[in-house]
Amino acid sequence: MISRILVLAFALLPRLHAEIVDRIAITVGRQVITELQLDEELRVTALLNHQPIARDIEARRAAADRLVEQLLVKHEMELSDYPLPDADDIEKYLQQVQADFGSEARLDQAFTAYDLSENTLRDHLALQLTTLRFIELRFRPNEGVSETDIQNYYQREIATWRANHPGGTPPALVASRESVRKMLVDARTDEVLNTWLEESRKQLNIIYVDKSLQ
Repeated sequence: MISRILVLAFALLPRLHAEIVDRIAITVGRQVITELQLDEELRVTALLNHQPIARDIEARRAAADRLVEQLLVKHEMELSDYPLPDADDIEKYLQQVQADFGSEARLDQAFTAYDLSENTLRDHLALQLTTLRFIELRFRPNEGVSETDIQNYYQREIATWRANHPGGTPPALVASRESVRKMLVDARTDEVLNTWLEESRKQLNIIYVDKSLQ
């Protein structure tokens, strides 16, 4: 009987080993993104958004894009002198996530449900903070949004608002100025960032081993 159990156990070993072997999904220069890293990104994203884990092709491609962009940022920060988030920054970010779940106990329950750990979440939050800090320091314009820009944008939006709300009173410019300015800054930041990402992708040899992620 024991010999039969041992034979069965050894017969299962190759199958179990095959299930935990990681595979390279994407190479970015000399760095790699593996299938397990990709799945982890999907699970962390689902946890942070309080949503079921999505593993369809659209979700996988979006996760792959985020991981590629993080490696591009990491590569650039290694070449330049950009400050990295410290432990206190990451702890504050983690506390925000915990507050979003309502309590530490509920976050712990989410870790179990999504098969994640606090250390894994910390690592992902650190990467997110690094990317956000890089974007803030490198691309966000401190100047360049003029009063004319704000008024022109406001007038375009108000025209649309009036078309959808005939007879209504639109929000005044004085109350909307700061939100309009922020939207314009965000739009210009995204434009410059996307241009940089496009150029950076050309400079590094990015190979999609998993062709479905392209």
